[in-house]
Amino acid sequence: MRCGGEWLSAKPASGKLQIHSGEGALEPARMHDFDGMVGQIYDAAVEPGRWPQVLETLSDFLEGAAATKLTFQNARTLRSEASSVRMPPEADRTYAQYYYKTNVFLPRIARLRAGALIPVWDLLPREVYQRSEFYNDFCRPGDMCHPIGVVLANEPDMRVVFTCGRARTAGEFEPEHLDRLRRVGPHLVRAASMGLRLSRSEIARSANVEALDRVAQGVLIVAANGEILFANRAAEALLTEADGIRIEKSALRANKPADAAQFRRLIASAAEQSDTAGGVMALARPAPRRPLSVLVAPLKIESTWFVTGRPAAIVFVADPDSAPRTMQGQLRNLYGLTPAEAAVAIAITRGEGLQAVADELGISLTTTRTHLQHVFEKTETRRQAELVRLIAASGVYDRLAEPALKTLRTL
Repeated sequence: MRCGGEWLSAKPASGKLQIHSGEGALEPARMHDFDGMVGQIYDAAVEPGRWPQVLETLSDFLEGAAATKLTFQNARTLRSEASSVRMPPEADRTYAQYYYKTNVFLPRIARLRAGALIPVWDLLPREVYQRSEFYNDFCRPGDMCHPIGVVLANEPDMRVVFTCGRARTAGEFEPEHLDRLRRVGPHLVRAASMGLRLSRSEIARSANVEALDRVAQGVLIVAANGEILFANRAAEALLTEADGIRIEKSALRANKPADAAQFRRLIASAAEQSDTAGGVMALARPAPRRPLSVLVAPLKIESTWFVTGRPAAIVFVADPDSAPRTMQGQLRNLYGLTPAEAAVAIAITRGEGLQAVADELGISLTTTRTHLQHVFEKTETRRQAELVRLIAASGVYDRLAEPALKTLRTL
């Protein structure tokens, strides 16, 4: 954090705030090491497998012999994960499962900009930290008793923080170490920015943009907070006209207030891949237009940066007024399904279990499973979730299942 053009650092053991200009030069040998380390940082920005070695190098550079870690925080849910070195083997797992909830610092850095050194003892009194569960059960066993850090990214759906720690017996970091962190901090921030841009590019590649632009229905990829990461041409047309859906501060929103809360919940649950992940709903539009049919499903994005995946959801938006053909007919034409197989596939898109599908169609559970297996083979899918996504992406999701059900009952 800058104060009058200078960096504001953490308080030393004396408790008095120190301000350093950061102009001190590194020793020649250190400068050689520094140049090599900077190269490693930028290499790791595009090759994530290099980050553990970079963290080791940073820990040595800062003389934080105990531990170094990167913390990733979802800015909406505050759920976090960490990538660490020189900590107990189970540290990353237990942090992601539980200890992120006890991290007394993360909520307090939300207002800090990328590039800000974290003024540790300004954010939280030392005695409060040392009494916390986070300190006693996680940091102290991992020798993270005396931390310094820098904010690498603070975006609507993601915060990234680098911290380096020392054991309790090693004492506080000295002003020299803070100067070193100031020097390397801007490079870490640039690497973070590069990584996020690459991640978004990877999202576009993963989604097969060219193919999705040919789909007649709207397809959007959104973060947990609704931030739009990708929209195909059909979705862009709906957004431009604010036809059932709209953009609000870069986020996808339902036009009608009555639909807004449920739509947000579907997106959030799908992106976080919760037990109730995603679902279907209708988004109202002014008469005489019929409601948009919306399917929201989880989407795992393989990132090119520090973490292996970024929470995201895929949203399919079908306009029944622009696609008058029946769902059953389209499925039969696209995949060579029989009327019975198409009816089962349609029922599956509504999220029904196999027994419910069998009861609704008036057929046995065994017959239902046989039809579904044939559908899997013809559509080259393996699971019901894959089938739902395929049908939605094929532009045939308009929830016109009743004609197919009536046809099946006459067979």
